Amino acid sequence: MIQQIPSHLLYLLCFVSALFISLLSIPQIILVATKKRLYDTPDHKRKIHLRVIPNLGGIGIFFGFITTASLFIQPEAFKKWNYIIAASLLLFLVGIADDLVSLSPSKKFFTQFIAAFIVVCIADIRLDSLHGLLGVYSLPYWWSAAFSIVGVIFITNAFNLIDGIDGLAGSIAALGTFSLGCILAGFEHPGAACLAFSLLGGVAGFLRYNVSPAKIFMGDTGSLLIGFIISLLCIMSVNSFNEQTEIASVIHTPVGALIVGLSILFVPVFDTFRVFITRIMKGSSPFKADRTHLHHYLLDMGFTHGRAVTVLMIASVFIITVSLVTQDFNPNIALLCILSVSMGLFGVLYFMRKKRLVNTNRPGNNQANNTKELPSKPVSVNGTDNE
Repeated sequence: MIQQIPSHLLYLLCFVSALFISLLSIPQIILVATKKRLYDTPDHKRKIHLRVIPNLGGIGIFFGFITTASLFIQPEAFKKWNYIIAASLLLFLVGIADDLVSLSPSKKFFTQFIAAFIVVCIADIRLDSLHGLLGVYSLPYWWSAAFSIVGVIFITNAFNLIDGIDGLAGSIAALGTFSLGCILAGFEHPGAACLAFSLLGGVAGFLRYNVSPAKIFMGDTGSLLIGFIISLLCIMSVNSFNEQTEIASVIHTPVGALIVGLSILFVPVFDTFRVFITRIMKGSSPFKADRTHLHHYLLDMGFTHGRAVTVLMIASVFIITVSLVTQDFNPNIALLCILSVSMGLFGVLYFMRKKRLVNTNRPGNNQANNTKELPSKPVSVNGTDNE
């Protein structure tokens, strides 16, 4: 029966079903978490929310996604998709354990490695070519597998690290899953497209309760799953390029698919790389938590959570647009254009924030005299940070 449903209706069913499950389950999760006192507790130092808030929203995302994907993905349309479900379940278990009792980084990284190994080496979802990016074309199997595993783990954690304010990780994930779902549908990979729209529905239902002021956070349960699935969707979008499809008039070549895929990931990836490099240059561990993420900079400038999310979403859409314009260039030039735009936008943000801090701390400034904390530690009633 499912095989007889037109593709566009199937994708809509995936989205609506996951949305319904997520919307239905999250209020119950909030209720149980409140009764059992399962909260993300503010530490009054780094975390920017000031009240206790449940952090198990990822459970609703996971069940909306996993139930819908299991119902609508046909094995003949997506061979080995069951390995993605198995790997997702591993990340769900380690995520919920970390949200409840806090796991060591080594245990989380080990589980992420196992999950990435399953999808890369067993399901064979990997990048086998960089299509000339950085001068690299075809990759030998073991280089391809190693590169893909590292990439999946990095992107998984990049989404975990940007989950710092109300609605940010969910909004970036919604944009990414929608874009990749449309690309995969256009390239006639219905199984992967169903996967994307199922996750989109789960995230959309969660966002109903996560936009500022948030009633629940996604926690590691949600952010690890989202980063993991989106990384796989990007790989599959590159590998699924089909020049015989209509969407090939929008994304012209496999190189274009790779550049567009990178641009969809660019906000979390750029932010994570920048933060890691900044910490290393200061002599600190790249994993030492601080307040140097893009969303922290926007909050320091006085933006609300909602406006900060809007700014980063606009930046993400702009970067994707740049990738579409430059996709026919040499891939290294296209990547340089995206990086230059990102660095330019960050430069504007950096100097505007610096100017604001100087003006705020100037002697005689009423705002500086009437506050006991520097603006680099803004007060908010909501938000979370998974570092």
